[in-house]
Amino acid sequence: MPASVLLQPLGSVAPPPNSRLVMAVGSNAAPSVLRRKLDHLGDAVEPALCRVRVANITVGHSAHVAARGYIPAAPVHAGQGVLTTVGAWLTPSQTEALDRTEPNYDRRTVNTHDHPLQLADRLPGVPTPDEFDLYVSRHGVLADPDGGSVLPFGDQPTVLAWLARRLGVTELDGPPADVCARLATGDLGARVTGLMRAAGLSQPAWPSLAADGGAR
Repeated sequence: MPASVLLQPLGSVAPPPNSRLVMAVGSNAAPSVLRRKLDHLGDAVEPALCRVRVANITVGHSAHVAARGYIPAAPVHAGQGVLTTVGAWLTPSQTEALDRTEPNYDRRTVNTHDHPLQLADRLPGVPTPDEFDLYVSRHGVLADPDGGSVLPFGDQPTVLAWLARRLGVTELDGPPADVCARLATGDLGARVTGLMRAAGLSQPAWPSLAADGGAR
């Protein structure tokens, strides 16, 4: 996909043959991010984007520090709740390329029987699919170690303060921009990720991961 080509407005492009619907949680919902991750393919086929609503999924925080020093978003299997986000219809080569940009996540296939799906943007000749993919954190999601309740997705000041209270790491104190800069430097991010796990602050985001004994 040439850099000069902009992704089309939501719901304006029909998906290419053999494409899969991949849900975006976090930065992948931004067309500019998706463009950057797929630009090296030089693919003339543009991803078709659409707005979606998915039942029984919410958003929390992955129990790891991203390379740029922030605590990223991650989907959470939930008996109640609705996720409103953007989906991208991706070809096999685009899907594989996106996989390579997500080393901290597993792409998992989810059926629309357990997670009913509504396409807010009706693309030409495209029925609602029986299944879709989304990226589930290999690290689990942040949760209270006592009650097990998942920390709802929030801004970085909120999640960093939540971690600081529980980990006692002085580097997590201070203005969020400064904290993220510190976490992106050296091995501090990896150390804090390990401390999250050691403190019992992570739990599997998906039932099958719990049954398998953790993320693969």
